Amino acid sequence: MTDPPTKPRRLLWITPELQGGIASYSQMLWPAVAEAAKAAGDFAPLTLLQTAPIARADAISAARELKPDIVHVQHEYGLFGGLNPVRDRFPGWMRRLRQAVPPSARIVATAHSVLNDYQFDPAAAGWRNPLHSLVNRFALKWLRHRWGKGTLGQFDGVIIHSRLQRESLHADGFPMVAEIPHVVPTITPPRQEREVGPTPTITVFGYFAPGKGQDIVIEAMRHLEIPARLRLAGSVGHPANLAYKCSCEEAIDRLGLRGRVEVTGYVPDDEISRVYAESDLVVAPFRETTGSGSLVQALARGAPVLASDLPLNREINERVPATLAFFATEDPVDCARQIERLLADPDRRELLGRQALQYAATYSPANIAHLHLDLYRRVLAG
Repeated sequence: MTDPPTKPRRLLWITPELQGGIASYSQMLWPAVAEAAKAAGDFAPLTLLQTAPIARADAISAARELKPDIVHVQHEYGLFGGLNPVRDRFPGWMRRLRQAVPPSARIVATAHSVLNDYQFDPAAAGWRNPLHSLVNRFALKWLRHRWGKGTLGQFDGVIIHSRLQRESLHADGFPMVAEIPHVVPTITPPRQEREVGPTPTITVFGYFAPGKGQDIVIEAMRHLEIPARLRLAGSVGHPANLAYKCSCEEAIDRLGLRGRVEVTGYVPDDEISRVYAESDLVVAPFRETTGSGSLVQALARGAPVLASDLPLNREINERVPATLAFFATEDPVDCARQIERLLADPDRRELLGRQALQYAATYSPANIAHLHLDLYRRVLAG
């Protein structure tokens, strides 16, 4: 006598963001996960639920109504109030979510930020300077535990984008961690290599934020010994970064670059490919990264990319060699020199473009989706 067929497990995705990098990530990956789940037969995809951070209760109501067996939350600290425990709404929200789903349900997360060695900026301006120093000295150990085990440790499984993030999670005793690289969208047709004209275009794509490093490339423009135009394609994703964007625009004026630098503002999805097609070189000047959506957008289109040599960026080349070229992080002079070398070397740019497309094919939504299903099975198996 054969066992009756197992009822498919019901899968719900929750993304507490309507517009931004994490919302785009979910919209890119969910269709592939839903398709793979249907094909496998052991999961029944319910829906991708996107809510504004201020309306997170909508997700609780939906979970109570849909009764999922697996809930997948896209987690980033800022979506739940930030790193300040006074403003952090995550613990209470997580308790309500646990109460809303069936007792047997499992909740997993993609950790879009893993705060291995984070500390508050001791050089911050004004009243934040002494406050940050005090917090770093007396409360940082407790805060790191809260951000780690106290937050991500509440999930039954956690997805990280890099093996470099794994060590701190294992140190905190996480039961189930899966390293799944950031998905790369499938773009048809990909970007075509174009011949550099007398004034090449360099593009930095993404929201303005100190960690994104737009100011580094602005300063690099001053050191370039060849004519070039810089396009800063993006807007302000969070009000706290408005002052940074203003400082970048002030630097453009102060350095006399207004005629050579364009700030586009927000780029709609249907315009992204055009921006990359018009770029001779893409620069990703990050001061810090946990896996960038703007970077994979460039790789998906086969764009030649010059990136800061942060460990997570170098890890991309460990997966697929020669996907990125590098400059020394936070060094505008070296950034300028590497820009000059790449613009003068079409064969190198062509190689970077080919390897970018190879990386995109390896970490496509379809391939990444199957890795997600593997994690769900492991979590449900305990």
